[in-house]
Amino acid sequence: MPVRTRRTGIRLTLGLASATFCAAWPLAAQEPGTGRDGPVWTLEGLRSGQCVRFLMDPAAARKQVRPGTRLIRADQDQTLHLVLRSVISEQTNFAPWTPASLCLFYSDAIRLGGRRLGSKDARKKQMLGVWTVAASEEGGARRDIVLDLFGASAELVRAAERGGVKVREAGSAVSKAPATGNDLYDVRVGKTRLIWNGRAAGDTTPVGQPLEHLWLTRGASGTFWRVKATFRPAWTRSLVGVLTVEGKDDLAKALKASPTRFVGPLYLGGEGELRFSR
Repeated sequence: MPVRTRRTGIRLTLGLASATFCAAWPLAAQEPGTGRDGPVWTLEGLRSGQCVRFLMDPAAARKQVRPGTRLIRADQDQTLHLVLRSVISEQTNFAPWTPASLCLFYSDAIRLGGRRLGSKDARKKQMLGVWTVAASEEGGARRDIVLDLFGASAELVRAAERGGVKVREAGSAVSKAPATGNDLYDVRVGKTRLIWNGRAAGDTTPVGQPLEHLWLTRGASGTFWRVKATFRPAWTRSLVGVLTVEGKDDLAKALKASPTRFVGPLYLGGEGELRFSR
C-alpha cells in the first residue's frame, strides 16, 4: 500500500555510516554465462518477506553509481509496480526517475555454503536485506545494481566476507504494537531507521511461480558478483499500515524524496536462494 513518511517521538539511534556504491560494469558482468561459480546462499524457512518500492531522483541515483551505468527510467521499466506506474501517469515529472526497492527477508536460518546461521529459539529470525536500483547491462538485459546488502548479524557479515561478498551489519527488531497488536518492525541500516507498523490484510493467496531477480553486487577488493536471486514463497497477502522513515543518510533521503513508498505484498513460507558468479 502507498504510505507516507511520518515523524515520531522514537529516538533515532545512529549506526554505521552509509556508503556510496560506485559500480561500473565489469567485463564479466557484460557477458552472461561467462565467469566462475561463487558461493550459494540459502534462506531456509522463509517467515516473511516484503519490499518497499519507491522512485529515486535520477540525480541522486547517479551519485550512487559510476558514470556510464545504464539506469532504467520509470516509464521504460516493463516490470514497474502498478502503484508506481499510476504515479508517473498522473505526475509525468516523475517518469525519468529510477525505480528502486528495499527488500527485507526473515527466515529460520541462512546457509552460506557449508555454514548454517540460525537459532534454536524459534522466535529469533535471520534477516537479510537488499537495496537495489533498476539498471541494464550492455545489450539491454535487465540486471539491477545492489546499493546495499545487509544483515542483522555480525556472524553473517563475517561469513559473507570469508566468501568474498560485502555485507553490512544492520539492526532489526520485530515485535507487536501494544495498542493495536500490529506487527512492528524496527530496522536500522546505517543512519536510516525504518519503522513499519502494520498487518497483513485480505485473503492468503498461493504463489504459483518463483520470484527471480538478477543483481550486480560488491565483492572483495573492488570486484563484483553477479547474483541470481530466486525466492519460492508459498503464500502472499497484502499489507496495510504506516512506514516511518528517519535519518539523513542516502537511503533515508532517497525514501523521503520519493512521491510514494509502496510496502508489500507480504510473502510467507518457502525458501530463497542467492547464487553468486563472476
